[in-house]
Amino acid sequence: MTRTERTYYLVFGLYGLSQWFLGPMYTLFLLSRGLDLLQVNLVLATYLIAVCVFEVPTGALADVAGRKLSFLLSCGIRMAAFTLYFFAHSFTDCLIAEFIDAVGSTLANGALDAWAVDGMRAEGERQPSDRFFARAQMLSRTAMIAGGVACGYLGEYDIGLPWLVAASGFGITGVLAALLMREERPAVSAGWATVPASLRRTVREGFATVRGAPMLLVLCGLSMLAAFAALPAHMLWQPRMKALSGEGVWLMGWIWALINVANVAGSALISRLVGRFSREHLLCAMTAWRGLSLAAAAVSIGFTPALLGLLGTEVGFAVSEPLVQAWLNERISSEQRATVLSVRAMFFTLGGGAGLACMGWVARSAGIPTAWLASALVFAVTAPGFLILGRLVRESRTTAAAEVQPLPAPPLG
Repeated sequence: MTRTERTYYLVFGLYGLSQWFLGPMYTLFLLSRGLDLLQVNLVLATYLIAVCVFEVPTGALADVAGRKLSFLLSCGIRMAAFTLYFFAHSFTDCLIAEFIDAVGSTLANGALDAWAVDGMRAEGERQPSDRFFARAQMLSRTAMIAGGVACGYLGEYDIGLPWLVAASGFGITGVLAALLMREERPAVSAGWATVPASLRRTVREGFATVRGAPMLLVLCGLSMLAAFAALPAHMLWQPRMKALSGEGVWLMGWIWALINVANVAGSALISRLVGRFSREHLLCAMTAWRGLSLAAAAVSIGFTPALLGLLGTEVGFAVSEPLVQAWLNERISSEQRATVLSVRAMFFTLGGGAGLACMGWVARSAGIPTAWLASALVFAVTAPGFLILGRLVRESRTTAAAEVQPLPAPPLG
């Protein structure tokens, strides 16, 4: 294991723990501040729309000014945003804190993964990145299990207190990243005055790369559809499970722990599945499975069946996301890695924001089960798209192989 891998696992795990520490009670916190289901979804939609706007420019900033600097800025800004959330008592307060947090999160999206992949390759690691991302996800989720249980009990005591704990986590992550992350500073020959022009050029080139590669364009579109279905469903599980169980916030911490156990189990399956099945067939099957599981959770009238459906959805996500990350990283150059990763994240957040607004309205008008059924239908429509994606990848490989075929030798004499 390279030094970069060890550092990435530590920093990624702590960052994820801080980011998702609020997982068991985020929606319940917003509801406790007087928001309805549509307003709850609009708060997260504000986050996603802001992320969509800032995603690519901050990814370009990471490529131009340095991935480490971008990540450190992310930790500092998110620490401030979570602290502000502790004092939020209205819809407007939540929107402001959410917008600041969105800016902070975009500074890390793409930057940390790009730093890790390039660092490992500089240290001689040439293995496919599927298992690397799967291990990182398993480690992060394991930490989130303990964090989620603690958050549930803290939220039972004071529903605002977990925000301060998570803010402290971002501060600790930033300090460790400053000490452990190694990166050669990008050469900015004419000084920082050249950065705006470099950013504009890098952004244009990143979008041009995606537009010019059908595989990347289709992958971004599929990410957008998956986010449209998944994020509203994830946002609404707390009030749904609380209503079915009749228990308080403490139980949400244990459910969150089970969700993360399901994610770890799904990540562990990747090593058994990769090599036996093609990526496109795995992604198609897992997307369909997510839809089927969510539909089962929607129609269930008991707590246990609904919980099993929710856990099944998480297993599907855990198998899918590392495969998508690896496929994407293998198709882009080092110079544009953070920017193109941010383009994909922009599509993801755009789809998630639209889904939150639409499904939030459905949930408020017709109930959470109906909104979950609508999301399940979107998953079903998305699944065959990965088969199309696999065909595009094969075609691009065939074209690339044909382009490097040696020319026939001229006749002698």
